[in-house]
Amino acid sequence: WISEAKKQENNRSSSITLALQSIFDEKTIRLLIPIVGSLLAIPTWYLTTHTGGGDNAFQFAMFWLSLEYLVAECWFGPTIAVLQTSVGTSKTGTAQGIFVLTGAVGNVAPTILGWLYGNQVADLPSTTTSNEVLADLLGWGVCAGYLLSAIFFGVSVFVSGESDAIPAKK
Repeated sequence: WISEAKKQENNRSSSITLALQSIFDEKTIRLLIPIVGSLLAIPTWYLTTHTGGGDNAFQFAMFWLSLEYLVAECWFGPTIAVLQTSVGTSKTGTAQGIFVLTGAVGNVAPTILGWLYGNQVADLPSTTTSNEVLADLLGWGVCAGYLLSAIFFGVSVFVSGESDAIPAKK
């Protein structure tokens, strides 16, 4: 029964692949993965930071965090594959370097969130806890980052489509 289940799963995944290939080219399909992953990361991250304070709050938070990692971190491979096939071989190293530099700039976000947290905690009324402030900052800040990522990946779909339509110089 295992081999029959594998055959059925292969048929389903083949059907999905064929359907996507009939609508989109290969680069677009690769870029849809990070778009969908970023959009799915928004609710999973928000639920990670806002699970509540019940008996199983930690377990629920870890469940949502696990899902968030699965959907949010799927963009590396497809993005690098599109990057390497989109630029010429003489520019691959430069493009990869700029890609890594962009990620390094993105690492400033935790510093900004920490600064915002410090300023908001200093002005807390007695009815608000610092945990609520941290959950809100992480929830909204990270979710906004995922939304921006989805938008930029969407823009890259259109840019890569336009570059395919432009004839190469000889």
